[in-house]
Amino acid sequence: MKIVIILFIIYLFTYIISQDIDFIPIAYESYNDSLVIKYKGIFGYYTNISFLWDGVSQHDMSFSCVLNNSIRTCTLPVKESDHEKMYSDNLVACVYEDDTFIRCGYPVHLFYFPSPFIISPFKPNTRGGNTTLSGYYLDLNWRRWIQFENKYKQDQYYNESHHYLLSGKQHTKNYDRINLIFEVFPGCGNRSIIWENRQRYNFTYQDPNIENIDINESLLEITGTNFYNQSVLVAVKIDNNIIDPNDIISVDFENIKLKFNYSDPFSSKFNVQVGCCDYWSNKFQITYPPILSNVNSIPKLKGGLLIINGNRLTSSPSSNNNISVTVGDSICSMISSSSNEIKCNLQPLSYSTLNNSSPITVSINGVENTLKLLLFYDIPHIKTYYQINDEIHIIGGCFGNINSTQIQINGKQVSNQIKSINNNETILILNVQNQIYNFNISIESNSIKSNDINVDVKMYTKINEIPSVGNKLINFTLFYVNSSNINTIPTIKILNQQSNQTIKSILTNVNEGVVSCSFLIENDCGIIKYEIEIGNQRYQSSFSYESPFINNCNLNSNEIVTCIGKAFGNSNETIIIISNQSLAFKNESNNNNDKSISFQMSEEYNILGELYLNVCGLSSNKVKINTIPIFKNVSIPNLFDTNGGYIIIIGKYLNNNTNITIECNNEVIEKECKLNNNSTSLECTIKLNGPNDKTCKLLFNNDNNNIVSKFNIIYKSPSINQTSIINLKQGGILTIIGNDFYYPIDKVLIIGGNDSGNDSDILNCNEPKYINNTMITCFIQATNNTFNNIKNGEMIFINVTTKGKSGISKVFKYLTQSDDVHQYSDARNIFQNLLLSILIILIISLFISNI
Repeated sequence: MKIVIILFIIYLFTYIISQDIDFIPIAYESYNDSLVIKYKGIFGYYTNISFLWDGVSQHDMSFSCVLNNSIRTCTLPVKESDHEKMYSDNLVACVYEDDTFIRCGYPVHLFYFPSPFIISPFKPNTRGGNTTLSGYYLDLNWRRWIQFENKYKQDQYYNESHHYLLSGKQHTKNYDRINLIFEVFPGCGNRSIIWENRQRYNFTYQDPNIENIDINESLLEITGTNFYNQSVLVAVKIDNNIIDPNDIISVDFENIKLKFNYSDPFSSKFNVQVGCCDYWSNKFQITYPPILSNVNSIPKLKGGLLIINGNRLTSSPSSNNNISVTVGDSICSMISSSSNEIKCNLQPLSYSTLNNSSPITVSINGVENTLKLLLFYDIPHIKTYYQINDEIHIIGGCFGNINSTQIQINGKQVSNQIKSINNNETILILNVQNQIYNFNISIESNSIKSNDINVDVKMYTKINEIPSVGNKLINFTLFYVNSSNINTIPTIKILNQQSNQTIKSILTNVNEGVVSCSFLIENDCGIIKYEIEIGNQRYQSSFSYESPFINNCNLNSNEIVTCIGKAFGNSNETIIIISNQSLAFKNESNNNNDKSISFQMSEEYNILGELYLNVCGLSSNKVKINTIPIFKNVSIPNLFDTNGGYIIIIGKYLNNNTNITIECNNEVIEKECKLNNNSTSLECTIKLNGPNDKTCKLLFNNDNNNIVSKFNIIYKSPSINQTSIINLKQGGILTIIGNDFYYPIDKVLIIGGNDSGNDSDILNCNEPKYINNTMITCFIQATNNTFNNIKNGEMIFINVTTKGKSGISKVFKYLTQSDDVHQYSDARNIFQNLLLSILIILIISLFISNI
């Protein structure tokens, strides 16, 4: 084919030379509405063109040429109506050279003519075959084929470059000259059409498209369109990772088979893409969904634990584990998940739900099970059983209730054997049948029978009575002893002991297959783990000695606690716990035995807490210690004042309910007491008016014969802080500010000289009045009296006596010189300030009294 093309080009070149006209087009442009050819200015060019068919022109058109800078541009205008007429089996033109007419009828070869104008994308199917190429100027010079350029050398069609026009009725009037059908070779990816003038039209085969993927064990079968049948040009990506080409088993245009062995126990999803000649398909998701195999039944009206078994019931540890379980329209609350089991809790369904089954949907990171599993409600089922002594515990579900559920043993219905059924209907307890060693059991609930299970009853023992502490002879009864072992002497091994000693029964009796035996066991308290063996049968269990019990615990005046009860053991085996602290036990009495125990109380323990005993690992009940308060003394940190005061009662084992009474001068005094420092002191607030000191006594249980302490309450004497200033020559009302004033005020004296003074140094302030506990007033008559050795304006003493208590302070300033304006002004200012202070105090006092 290449040789044909080369010969054709040589022919054209020779023909052109023979015409003696030089045509050297330098560019071609094709448009919907025009064709453009550019020439060098000195060479020949076309001016008119005729489209011949069977030697007759069926359409003529004219170029418009313009010379610009030695480049001649010739444009052929094309109207919409021209498109259908622009076809030919030969093209001829009128030729000019350097603006000189040469001749018409000059043959026009497509080598020197613009390319077709493609009006819609050309995208052949990868299988090839009949493909429509749509455009204008296609059917020229009876174009029989188009040439493709293939860059994929591995392609088996690499050398097949000519794609032929299908034979049609080109000579008929109705022949479609715009949509030509070519027979295209198979291919993929990017290609080019090379037109006769060596211009290219780039196009791609259709992109691969995945429509479905079937998963068959370790094989993926991908079906779709526009795949390619040459494996060297096909690739497959799974989650953006290109798989090994050796895993591709076969390829075809609509089908690809490849190996993909997914063995992880996780539910997963993957995106698959097919690539052909580096062009990739859509992403198609495949899933390895959770597989549900079975689920237990639960009561519809109670709900319960669902256990779903299957495969791929969790996600990869590297991804989110977003798992949800839906039963019908109800959410099952997740509890746990693994690769083969999901546990979730389903709430009860309403009475209005009539369905007896619901589909289960498990979603793991958006991947749901495709094979649905139905949950059937209220179907009794037995999983397993275990034995505890004479009880058989049947484990399963939907066991109903004890009043309506029936059991069948060895195919026969039996009554009164069910001991209990738990609320979730998952455990049924029945008493073992009398000496039936092996039986088959099934359960009937909700008129539905469960599966059968075979029960083998093992030997078990019972201790005849709880042994008391110190009792060494322990009696056992052995049930379900095989007939081959019935006459064998039983032995016991105490598993608590390291000696591993085996003890034989000292007394054995057999009655209707039940063996009674007795053992001397040195352990005499606590929990004893043992193993009894008779012949080839063994049974391990434990029994407990009697637990300690406390009736009461009392504390006496010597701070010794005595507890009365039973099963106290001996001092080596007994631990005393008070407020969760272990007491270092010391035997304080020779009378300690298993019914009484005494010990010295220590201050480091909180006697107000609870006490209990631990004897060989067995704990007693908890009790409060009955205590008697111990009083030591009464402390009065501060003198009482007009508001009263507080006392501190020092002792031990005190509490807020300690029954104490305070009497002062034979009068019971009200008090408010609170406990301080655990139980060692009570702080009591007493509101008791003064100022007379009082003798008091502290009584316990309001008993005058039980005086625990005597003490005196002493009140503060009045204190004077400041006074108003008085001009003695004028006299007036004197205001005195201080603390702890009492009603009535006995007298107020102004004392010159020292505080003892003599009569000439003392001035009475008459008519003393009690305002409140911080203010009093009195009246000073005008006098010319002056104090000896006291300068005018100096401070002198003032003494206030109230109810026998006196207070004195050097705070009074007096004036005698009425013409001393400056000094009087200072005095007036001081007095004004004093009055302002008095007014503020009065307002505050009134406010407090109204609260």
